[in-house]
Amino acid sequence: MFEYIKLKNFKSFGDITFDLTDKNGNPKKLVLIYGENGIGKSNLASVFYMLSETLRTMDVRDILENILEKSPDKFSNERFMSFFKNNFKDIETLIKENKMAESEENLYLEFGFKINGKNGKYILEMNDEEIIYERLDYVLLKNRGICFEITKEKIFMSEKIFTDKYLIDDLYILINKFWGKHSFLAIIDHDISDKSKKYYKNKISKNLIRVLSFFYNISCSIKVGNNGDIGVLGLPTNYLENYAHGKIKQENEEILDKTEKMINLFLTTAYKDIKSAYYKRKVVDDKIEYNLFVKKEIYNKLRTIDFNLESTGTQSIIKLLPFMLITVEGSTAIIDELDTGIHELLVKSLVTSLYNNIKGQLIMTTHNTLLMESDIPKESIYVINEKSSSTKEIACILKYDNKIHANTNIRKQYIQGKYEGIPEEVKIDFDRLIELI
Repeated sequence: MFEYIKLKNFKSFGDITFDLTDKNGNPKKLVLIYGENGIGKSNLASVFYMLSETLRTMDVRDILENILEKSPDKFSNERFMSFFKNNFKDIETLIKENKMAESEENLYLEFGFKINGKNGKYILEMNDEEIIYERLDYVLLKNRGICFEITKEKIFMSEKIFTDKYLIDDLYILINKFWGKHSFLAIIDHDISDKSKKYYKNKISKNLIRVLSFFYNISCSIKVGNNGDIGVLGLPTNYLENYAHGKIKQENEEILDKTEKMINLFLTTAYKDIKSAYYKRKVVDDKIEYNLFVKKEIYNKLRTIDFNLESTGTQSIIKLLPFMLITVEGSTAIIDELDTGIHELLVKSLVTSLYNNIKGQLIMTTHNTLLMESDIPKESIYVINEKSSSTKEIACILKYDNKIHANTNIRKQYIQGKYEGIPEEVKIDFDRLIELI
């Protein structure tokens, strides 16, 4: 779970700290982030996505294999370039997408986290083109210390983390060859995949593997303007990537069977007009192509509907369902605007039901103020505000009033401006707009 984030020159944030801990210093399992349109909620959520992407910059081979599976003969040059651009981002591209516009200072990311009850810290600093500083602090043997620290001038790797001299020599070579254009964590993760986990066994601390696993299993769904959603899913092996349609190996059909039962229970519980849900299946080239269908009560008759014809909101829920489920498994998920296209009462039911079962961490941006009237603890509610100096602040509402009574109507106070983070009331002269065109 994440404890805090510090950002400098990241998108619309010049210098900001996001504290996710409660009064006892423990990370909160649910964080809801409010704020007016354009204040930076999606930007804040996207820092987790950038962290995930920095781990995958060396995965070109996996991307090419993915292309081959999708019949490359059917790819036009334009489609190939679009697919490659959307699936592979190098560090320089990530910097261009995320560094504050026209800023001459470095982009700085710091993530505080807790794994197995132990605190850690991971830092990345970048100029306009590459990583210039990377550091990881976590448990060495029993106490916390520096696992590694790298700059262009200095490389430090703790022998308590990297326990084999020959491995350290190999990693020095890889760092000198790739670091800067790739993070050290990406280099290690790719080398483990390349050489096999057996090669690394007893040569690298399990504590570093825990950190890699935690970061790699973060799941993010981020809104990017009119370009739709981007995201990454760090899924367990028994999860499908797409619940609405897709392909799966015949040998894994049991996963599809179990998912079908789960989807049927979820949809029939969430929607009174859906009576059942199931997959239509077709075997093609040793793989099962599956598509979700639902049976609905329409005009006094039970009718079969292709799930692709369901509302945008219903499709959105199914798309985001795995992000919710993995938090119950103990992982961390970031969802940007779960409420898009979904009725606010249904969102309230989903989030309050989920809260009681979360074993990991869910960080979510939202405009749904009904959640403020639910049983969700007040300490889970955050607001992003722009201060008079044009700097921004994200703070729990308890900062404004640390003795909020249980019966206080938080929603009403928020709308009235007590916690700020709401748009100013404006009056638009639409007649004047018509005159101008």
